Amino acid sequence: METSPEEKALLADAYQVELEKKQLNPADTAFAIQRGLAIARARRTTSGVQIKWLTAVLITAMAAGWFLLGPYRGGFAPQTTAVEPIQDWGVLEPFRDLAAKDVDGETLVSAINNGYFQLVDRTVKSGIYQFTVNAVMADENRLIVLYTAKTDDSQEIYSVVNTKMTNALTGKLIDNGNSGGLHTSNDNHTIYGRSTIELTQKQPLPEQVMINLQISSVVPNQGTDSDAVKKERKYQFSKKMNITFNLDPKFSVPKTEVLELNKLFTVGGYEVMLSEVEISPLVTRVRFIYEPSEKIDYETKLSIYDAVSPIKIVSTTKDGRQTELSLVGGNGTEDGMIYSFSSNLLDDPQSLVMKLRGEPGKVYDDLQEAERNMIKLKIK
Repeated sequence: METSPEEKALLADAYQVELEKKQLNPADTAFAIQRGLAIARARRTTSGVQIKWLTAVLITAMAAGWFLLGPYRGGFAPQTTAVEPIQDWGVLEPFRDLAAKDVDGETLVSAINNGYFQLVDRTVKSGIYQFTVNAVMADENRLIVLYTAKTDDSQEIYSVVNTKMTNALTGKLIDNGNSGGLHTSNDNHTIYGRSTIELTQKQPLPEQVMINLQISSVVPNQGTDSDAVKKERKYQFSKKMNITFNLDPKFSVPKTEVLELNKLFTVGGYEVMLSEVEISPLVTRVRFIYEPSEKIDYETKLSIYDAVSPIKIVSTTKDGRQTELSLVGGNGTEDGMIYSFSSNLLDDPQSLVMKLRGEPGKVYDDLQEAERNMIKLKIK
């Protein structure tokens, strides 16, 4: 029997998930960092290819180092420097573990702690599958859905796939082509997930949203439970399911702050402008402009893109609590770059400082030195 393209993709996903489930040995990881840095120092050169290789080694080492020093969330993990009282999330409590593993977890924590969500609790069923929209949150830039997906005891749940969101009244897609998500599970038949879409700019939020989706599950093995049989896992898909809910008008009230900064700084020998920062409840967007006073070619743009490497934004509230807002996305524009970070706007931060990698291609002996050499740009 031939394997369908969808099953091949899921098999690849499953293999990657199994790899990610394996625990890293801290001692082995530390040794790998040290060995990588030693090799990088020994091979240091000024060629363009080698500089990119050194940069990759540095980023990998820093990411692994942060894993050893704190909880991992799929990137540079957001961490707070003061103990925050744990608030009761009520029916959303199962999503606390998801937020702890999510690179965009600080956004979820801030929104839920400040009551910036709408409980939906709508369910659709198809055969052995069940999908529930637990809650939703939205602003001018993003729409985030928290959901629960289940199978019955006959099959192990795998994931939610082929998801799209439309305006239920017009049938038009409401995203701009960018979407993402994450899920976690405490058993074989239930997953708690987050699905995020980037909204099309300058369009009002829809009054009613329709989600179209499928749930995939693992078909039970037939015969012996050998390793060979386990590797030949097969997947089953639910029929396409639709679920519709009204969107609370409160999300249409603008809360976005736009800070025009126009700050010039130099990195890698290039002059770059931190043009503006847009802060909404669910995302922080930072815009850079390539050498604003120069007409530059495509190759130079690529070099500047490589040189400008934001790591995180450090947010400080009036009670002194610091939170690291993680980088969650980015793309090039005609005249520069836009990077997206998580947001805690609803916590009313009094200070926001962005940190960028200090010197392209430089190899550091330790993480403390790398931190000291970061470029720090004050946003507010």
